[in-house]
Amino acid sequence: MAKDKLKKVGEIAPEFHLYEADGRKISLSDMLGENRYILLYFTSTEEKSRCDRSSCPLKENLERLMDLDVLPVLIDADPVEEHKRFKHEHNIKFLMLSDPTMETIKGYGVYEKVNIHGVEKEKIVSTAFLINPEGRIVHVWEPKKIEESIDDIINAVKKLKGI
Repeated sequence: MAKDKLKKVGEIAPEFHLYEADGRKISLSDMLGENRYILLYFTSTEEKSRCDRSSCPLKENLERLMDLDVLPVLIDADPVEEHKRFKHEHNIKFLMLSDPTMETIKGYGVYEKVNIHGVEKEKIVSTAFLINPEGRIVHVWEPKKIEESIDDIINAVKKLKGI
């Protein structure tokens, strides 16, 4: 992973403007709100395609997260059309944002360069960021699969909110 570029706890979360499966352009600042935390989960196509390993734990725990006023947002490099198909196929209710240029992915430092059959490619490293209502990163889980982190995420939010 681009360790030197990975955003850290205490830093202001980089702003972004990405498209959701329904075609809406969404920005981080649009999502921030009073007492609302944002859970940004960056994942690769490979991870997302194994629904039981990436987005389904978010789906299964959506009510728990929403009860704590946490908005889960999945970001990957897949095109909007793929997100639309995936959301429909798996009945996904949370935001899935498309970053095909990987500008936001690189801005958060959640990628690594890998060599596949002599060709260097950039790959997303599954990482979750918890962002507070002021837009500051308050927790980072990296590199982890979301199913390994969901209880830690919920407990971290409860602690931050004094619950």
